[in-house]
Amino acid sequence: MSFLENLSPDEINIVKHSLRATVEGSFFPDWEFETLIGVDRGTVKNVQEVFPLRTVGPEEFVCAVFGSMRNLLGYPHGKDEELTTFVPEGASAIRSTLDRLNELTA
Repeated sequence: MSFLENLSPDEINIVKHSLRATVEGSFFPDWEFETLIGVDRGTVKNVQEVFPLRTVGPEEFVCAVFGSMRNLLGYPHGKDEELTTFVPEGASAIRSTLDRLNELTA
């Protein structure tokens, strides 16, 4: 996906951290994971392991990245401390990176 070439190394790390939080954190219960993110946990893990390379289809890739980041910002209420264990830069960095991704894909 060509838009990834325009991300800074810091932005790439924030996406990687967000994907890891989605897969390994307690933010999204298994019973609603796919409904929230758009793909199953295994797909997000696959994306996280090789990001920014893409080993899944474009739709799954976009769901994994955007679904993870959007839901980390809006869904897990009261889990700010856990979020910073996965994404030390915090929610504001996720938000700014997500904004940048939205700009690049518009």
